[in-house]
Amino acid sequence: MNTWFGAHLVTSAAEAGSRVALVFGEREWTYAELDLAVRRTVARLDKFGVRRGDRIVMQGAARPEALVTLFAVTRMGAVLVPLHPQATGGELATVCEETGPAAVVADEDFPTGTGLRLAWAELHPEDEGPEAPACEPPAGSDVAVIAFTSGTSGRPKGVALTHDNLYWSMVNALARLPLGRRDTALVSTPLAHVAVLGGLPQCTWARRGTVVLAPRFAPDLFVDLVRDHRVTCAFAVPAMSALLARHTRFGDADLDTLRWILSGGSPAQSTTREQFRARGIGVVNSYGLTETSAGVTYSAPDDVAASTGAPAPEVELTVVDATGSPSPVGTPGEIWVRGPSVAAEYWSAAGRVPVTDAEGWFHSGDRGRLDTEGRLEVVGRVKDTIITGGENIDPAEVENALADLPGVVEVAVSGTPDPVWGEIVTAFLVTEAGEPSLDDVRAHLDGRLARHKWPRRLRLVPALPRGATGKLQRQRLSTLLDD
Repeated sequence: MNTWFGAHLVTSAAEAGSRVALVFGEREWTYAELDLAVRRTVARLDKFGVRRGDRIVMQGAARPEALVTLFAVTRMGAVLVPLHPQATGGELATVCEETGPAAVVADEDFPTGTGLRLAWAELHPEDEGPEAPACEPPAGSDVAVIAFTSGTSGRPKGVALTHDNLYWSMVNALARLPLGRRDTALVSTPLAHVAVLGGLPQCTWARRGTVVLAPRFAPDLFVDLVRDHRVTCAFAVPAMSALLARHTRFGDADLDTLRWILSGGSPAQSTTREQFRARGIGVVNSYGLTETSAGVTYSAPDDVAASTGAPAPEVELTVVDATGSPSPVGTPGEIWVRGPSVAAEYWSAAGRVPVTDAEGWFHSGDRGRLDTEGRLEVVGRVKDTIITGGENIDPAEVENALADLPGVVEVAVSGTPDPVWGEIVTAFLVTEAGEPSLDDVRAHLDGRLARHKWPRRLRLVPALPRGATGKLQRQRLSTLLDD
């Protein structure tokens, strides 16, 4: 069994070489052409002195060359370290300190003190060059990618994902996603996102479908690409989905071919799901993290429940209380995950650090609950739980209830210090029209949530703090109180 990363691309190139694998702008690559580009890049990397086990840091905008580099580096047994295109020079330097790369491929801001520095034109010149000779594929236990967590708080961690981890992540997704060879998937997230490494595009290539790569995410561009390329499925983090659903073109754009959208990265709000379903577009809610190599649960596209679905076949998932004992059905607790897609170690200059406990469980830090059918609903982060007057409140529950407040574009809820209650529920709203008052907020929640969950403080803000991947940086919300 070939579990090394990219083996599915080689198989598809051999058996369906003339099918279109990748589209970017006006250019198309067949499976045979994409695989040939990978082999030629392996030869160039070898010429530059890259060897098995070397780390290669890659930063830049989404482009076909980046995907080719991803497959080439991992095929030759080296380790790719992908970074978000908006990572700063300082962040790039930090990652280089942690991983000790043999080479850096980047658009700009090469850190000093690194070894080989390659611009895209050097690694992918116009003259195509020779192909690499056949080489022994890496072992499944070899590290393929060091994926750094988004770093919403503290120093980012480098998750060491092996070839086996990424393979089993793809197997899990293929067991749940309704994908076939006639599908065309749109990818408009940064290529450093774990959902690209172990998710939808890899599954599409395994099924011998077509991937349309967007250079960036923008609602107008998303709509145009769906129309022009007859896109049938796409991946979007909830923040992207919300922007699409609110866009002026969403209601009447030509999205007839778009059957479903895969949502992951944080809990999707019910209002956004309903807006997509009103357009005949199913929403596949998924739960996964960098440490799990992308999704470990998937809902059905037509599931109207708030859950992220049941665990995939090769996943064990449990929800536990503070003592580590299983929580009763319907009772929130911390989500633990175990399985072959879960990374074993974090990579750092100081040495490897275990990701899992002695029994192989990854303690996610996320709060969730399981229903009677074994489906998982994610309700927030353990550390984000608001404790007000001795009552525990999940911010995501309040956010979901406020999402359809008239005029609201975005909403975030957090606990802020209070001398009497310890913490009080505080709502941060981005609005497009009007200035709702605290009384308006409470009237909207009347009958939806118990009164102790209602916000006691309201702040209208121009934007919510988000990280490079669009994830809400909840710990920064308190700084908005001083603005």
